[in-house]
Formats: sequence, structure tokens, C-alpha cells
Amino acid sequence: MKEKLEADKKQKKISDKEIYQEIFDAILSFRLRPGTRLTEDNLSKIFKVGRTTIRSALLRLSQDHIIEIQPNKGAFIASPTVKQAKDILEARKMIEVAIVKDVIKYATASDFDLLRRIVKAEQDNIDLEHIVEGIQLGGDFHLMLAKISKNATLERIITTLIPQTSLVIVLYEQPDAPKCSHFEHFELIDVMQKGQVEKATELMYRHVQGIESRLQLKDKEPSGDLIDIFKKR
Repeated sequence: MKEKLEADKKQKKISDKEIYQEIFDAILSFRLRPGTRLTEDNLSKIFKVGRTTIRSALLRLSQDHIIEIQPNKGAFIASPTVKQAKDILEARKMIEVAIVKDVIKYATASDFDLLRRIVKAEQDNIDLEHIVEGIQLGGDFHLMLAKISKNATLERIITTLIPQTSLVIVLYEQPDAPKCSHFEHFELIDVMQKGQVEKATELMYRHVQGIESRLQLKDKEPSGDLIDIFKKR
């Protein structure tokens, strides 16, 4: 029975959601660069699943604007232009300033405790140089703010902007840029909990502006080999 369970475990196929996460993780860890082509045949071989599962994963990725599906060409990791990168960050400034105001209106003590736990986990991962996990937790912090704001429209918009921001960071961030957003996150929580609306909105604006200041907003040539990127998985 034990041998059968082990065999079944080995034969368990990876889901489209898990493939989505593996591809996104590869982007965040700088292994998979914007502009890289994602072919269904190669992905099917890499993940040992049928093309239907791959198509489902690619659809998920395209819905979050992480990849672009071009007719008669295939799927490519999205490669935001300098103009698009600036537009994404400008949109985040406006939207997240509005979110902060609503968080101050609606957040409970338990909401602020949850936010602190997320940022503490972000800090721990950055300290351990688990950069992918740290970036994802930083995004989770902003997504949770949107959820707490009780504004479903803003939450939906920011949910699409967070992955796009990650792509922008991967493509344009300076190699030696400091990754210490958790300090700003902690400060923002403290100010919001005190109900200091003007200071909180200013902090959020400067926080997003800080992301832009760490970028080298110059057009780059994408590169990457799909088989080589995932050969160690």
C-alpha cells in the first residue's frame, strides 16, 4: 500500500495554477526574462502535462498581463516599454493613495495585525536573501491593503497592476538597488493605524515613487532560453 501511495504521488500531475506560479517565480528570480517565447511543446515536455493544461496556465498568465499571446506567433513574457512602465507606476500612485484613505476608514486592529505579519514575513525572506518570496510578500501587502479598503473596483485594478509592476522591476531595476520596502511598509502601517490621512497618503505616494527611482528606464533587449531556464526544476 505504501509503495502504491508513493507511486501515485509521483504520478500526480502538476496543475495549471502551479505552472502559472512556476513561470511567475522564474520571472521574479530573473531566470525568465521579459520577451522570452513560451512554446506549448516545450512547456508540455518540461512540466510533463498535456497541452490543454499548458494552454490553461498561459490563459491565466495572459489575464494577469504577465504574458502576451500574439496571433500566429505564440506566447511571450510581457515586456513593458519604458512608457508603459511609467504609466503602470503612475496608475499605482493614484490608486494606492485612494486605497490608503479607505484603509484608514475601515481597517480593524486585527487587519493591522495581519498587515504586520505579512511585512514581517517579507522582511525575514529579504534578510535570508529569498528575493522571490520577498517580492511576492511585498505584493501581498499591497493586495491586502486593497482588500481591507472594501473598494472592489480598486482591488480589481491593483490586482492587475501588481504583477505588471513585478515585470517592470525585473526588466528595469538596477542590479545594486536596495530591497528594503518592508521598512516603509511598517511605517505606513503605523501611520494608518494612527489615522493620519495626509501623512499616510504622502508616504504611499513616496513609496511607489521610490520603486520608480530604483529603475533604469531604458529600453532593453530581451533574452532567454526556455529549456535551459527550467532544466533544473
